[in-house]
This record gives sequence, structure tokens and C-alpha cells, in this order.
Amino acid sequence: MSEKQYLGINVLEAAKERISFVFDTFPRVYVSFSGGKDSTVMLHLVMDEAIKRNRQVGVLFVDLEGQYKLTIDHIQAMYDLYAEHIEPFWIALPISLRNAVSQYEPKWTCWEPEKENDWIRQPPKIAITNLEYFPFYHYRAGLRSMEFEEFVPLFGDWYAQEKLCACFVGIRAAESLNRWRTIAGHGTKFEDRNWIGHVMKSLWNVYPIYDWKTEDIWIYHAKTNKLYNHLYDRMHQAGLSIHQQRICQPYGDDQRKGTDRRKPGNLACFARRT
Repeated sequence: MSEKQYLGINVLEAAKERISFVFDTFPRVYVSFSGGKDSTVMLHLVMDEAIKRNRQVGVLFVDLEGQYKLTIDHIQAMYDLYAEHIEPFWIALPISLRNAVSQYEPKWTCWEPEKENDWIRQPPKIAITNLEYFPFYHYRAGLRSMEFEEFVPLFGDWYAQEKLCACFVGIRAAESLNRWRTIAGHGTKFEDRNWIGHVMKSLWNVYPIYDWKTEDIWIYHAKTNKLYNHLYDRMHQAGLSIHQQRICQPYGDDQRKGTDRRKPGNLACFARRT
């Protein structure tokens, strides 16, 4: 593992410089947005630059159905805040997902057709629900649905329109070993920049806040007073530290850890309080 190389500037200025470079270089730009603390900071930073340049930015949110109302409310508020400068892509299509809370059904499908009575909630009006909307998307009843990991890069390739395209992804190397591998593991870097990795064809993933710490995320929110997901307030009330607070897909492995009710301050405790 190579040693860290310090740039002589703080992480906020470094992120702004990276985002500015992307806008200078890539004719097509969009943000992969989850509503979490990291992608929220990233979207704010990207939109600051987009508004300054009067450019439109795509914003992709893949709605996985079983998500907290506070998260959905926050995402809607962010879409509303930047409505004049974004192309909104709120996806509510059947997607195959990991189900870590069942030994009998290791997969589940969100927004599964003909099971509307079982849906956790209804998709918002803004959502794309037409199965024929994207030429690359497929759903076959009774067979394996398209998975999240398949949909996301294919969306990027479609959005690129065969032009050089950047997808902003708000993940940080310090968050986990898997996140570090995702950022460092790209074989092809754009002009030797380790924070831009090749995905497919003309699509590149950009990680402008890869070197931020969790504390940096909340310092940014505190100093700017910009919108953030108030689900984190509830997590704090439930006793979770800032390093434990995660917004992930429903019924994933992290969520399964929270089902142990013997542990104080876990996500099961949080779930009982809302």
C-alpha cells in the first residue's frame, strides 16, 4: 500500500478543485444520489459549480421502496432545491436486491409488478415507473430481475449519449475497506488522477470527496447550514455514533446486524422509536 500524499490544502478546497476540473473536461455530468450524508454533501458541492456555470446536471436516485420517509422527504427537498439546474431521474423500477434477513429468500425485488398491495409505499409522481422507459432495462416476471449493480453502469452508459461522461459518486476511502478498494481498484485512471476511474466506454466514476473523514462531512453541514437528511438526527437519538450511521439498501447485511435487540443503540432500537 502506498503512503498518503498530502496536497497542502483542506479537503473542501480539494473537492472543489476536482469538481471544477470535471466540469472543464466532461461534456456530460450526473450525480449518483442516495440521500445519505456523503452524497448530500457531494450534490451540494456539484450544484454550487453547476449553478456558477449555468449547467444542467443529471441526478440519479434509485428508489429501493423500503426506505425511511425522512430519506424520501430529504431527496424530494434536494430535487426541489436544485430543480432549475438538474435533470431528475427518480427510478422506481423492479430491481433485484440482497435479502440478508431471510435464509429462504436471499433475494427480493422492489416495486414488483402485480404485487402492489404488498408494496411498502407508493412511488412519488416524479418517479420513472414505466418498464419500457430505458432501452437497456429488462424485467421478466418469474425470472431474475435486473440487479442494482447492473442497472447503475448501464444507466450511465445510456446517459452519456456516447460523449465523455462523468458520474459523481459520494463515497469515501475511510468509510470501509470495500469503499477504499472501489476507489483504488480502478485499473484505468483518467489522466493519472486516482479519483477518476473508468467504468465502461465513455463513462467514468468521479470520487471528489474520497479523502474526507466522517467528521469533515458534519463540519461541512454545520458551517454551511445546507439541507441534510434528518434521519441522522434520529440515529443520533438512538445512540449510534457518527461512524455507525449508515443509509443502505433495505434488508442488507448492515440492517441485519441491527435486528439484535440485545444491543442498546442499534437500528432495531431506532426502528421502534419512529
